[in-house]
Amino acid sequence: MEKTNSKSSVPFWRLIRIAVTVLGFFGMIAHYSQKVNVGIGLVCMVNHSAIEQNKLNSTTLITHIDDSCPQTNSTNHIKGPFIWTKTMQGIILGSYFWGYIITQIPGGYLAGRFGPRFLFGGAMIVSSLFIALMPLIAHVHWILFCILRLLVGFSHGIIWPCMTVIMAHWAPVHERGKLMGFMNAGSQAGNAFALSIGGLMCSWDFAGGWPLIFYSAAVFGFVWGIIWILFYTNSPRNHRFISIQEKEYILQNTQQQLSNSNKNDFHVPWRAILTSPACWALFIVHTCNNWGTYTFLTSTPKYMNEVLKFNITSNGLLSSLPYIALWLNINISGFIADVIIRKNLLTTTNTRKLFNILGNLFPAIFVIGLAFTTCRLKYVAVVLLTIGVAFHGCCFGGGYLLVANDIAPAYTGIVFGISNTLSTIPGIVSPYVVGILTEKDPNNWRIVFFICAAIYIIGMIAFTFLGSSELQPWARTSVATRVSFENPLSKENDQSVKIDNEP
Repeated sequence: MEKTNSKSSVPFWRLIRIAVTVLGFFGMIAHYSQKVNVGIGLVCMVNHSAIEQNKLNSTTLITHIDDSCPQTNSTNHIKGPFIWTKTMQGIILGSYFWGYIITQIPGGYLAGRFGPRFLFGGAMIVSSLFIALMPLIAHVHWILFCILRLLVGFSHGIIWPCMTVIMAHWAPVHERGKLMGFMNAGSQAGNAFALSIGGLMCSWDFAGGWPLIFYSAAVFGFVWGIIWILFYTNSPRNHRFISIQEKEYILQNTQQQLSNSNKNDFHVPWRAILTSPACWALFIVHTCNNWGTYTFLTSTPKYMNEVLKFNITSNGLLSSLPYIALWLNINISGFIADVIIRKNLLTTTNTRKLFNILGNLFPAIFVIGLAFTTCRLKYVAVVLLTIGVAFHGCCFGGGYLLVANDIAPAYTGIVFGISNTLSTIPGIVSPYVVGILTEKDPNNWRIVFFICAAIYIIGMIAFTFLGSSELQPWARTSVATRVSFENPLSKENDQSVKIDNEP
């Protein structure tokens, strides 16, 4: 198939696929700012002194807390308005994922059937309204706060499946790593933004400090959702600002792996997906890797406070460092993965396996090192945490995050929706496990890290032996059907586009 090279005819700053990617990047910042704000917010919302006093009054259990570290930098002196135990906090952190897990598969189907324009934008608008109510509801009852958090997760559940569909239709095959990597990197920029700015807001007197964490995330998400709906279109062929050259280039480099006929024919091969070894290898590595991701995502501020004894301002800033490093590595690894595949240095499958090994083995090694640090080596711990989390970027830029697009591009929303459903289970379980293990003895953070390391290794081994990034036989039938949200090509254009089943 002859491919139009839009790079030679359209200036970089006028490429609409770049604009879509950048706008999606900011969308992921908005998404993750709302996703992690409770993690940093709890550090200054909770009256830690009262909780510690209640614990001392209610039990005679002697714990082996390291008293050799100065306590002045911890947040035990912060007298937030809520007396929520660590178990309650674990339930609050996990409640998001009970909603998040419900809408993954339906979101993948709807994104494939109708497109991500109104789904992605609408999800952010709705979740922003819930986020804006959280400071008020928190004063009513912690269970109602959990319910709002669950509804935010319910709204957010469709976002990742939407993102894979966006890239399936806007990212040419040989640009997929860097474009999807950059867009996904917005999630880590959102982590860094929420954790660093949230830590500062906690120390402000204006409006009570911590409520600003929620209000700022709500305003940003609402405004972004409106802009997305106004600018984005579900197909390059429908965008009002795109050049003819770029439109032809994108269509010719994506339509070979997507559907091309009647707009009403969108049939999901559920049985083939659920019995595919390639899909299950993706599901396993995604779930295992997410155990570590969600453990750190929801619990890093707590670890910084309880073990490393950082104050709230330092807590937020230092908690964001791993995600700044992760953001950089996602973009670097996405670029490198594209180069490796384009120059045929490795097959697509072996490239994905290589980056999944890097993204699981090194975090496992560094998290084991983290288990043996104390507050006397707090900055060593920060370095280990930063490097370990940064290596996750290999999975996002060149590893499992792109596998759904590789093996079944026409059904990428469905495949990734199933994968993200299963991989959300750690988001529900891990905060609760952390809360239970560290409730009575902060030294049990070591057990938390050992569990993380073991699960990383399991995921790495599973994908190394079972994984594939070849276009699957059951996904090849997609050339006979077409997703509904694109307007059909004219007969002349249909005849002019050569259908190539090979990835």
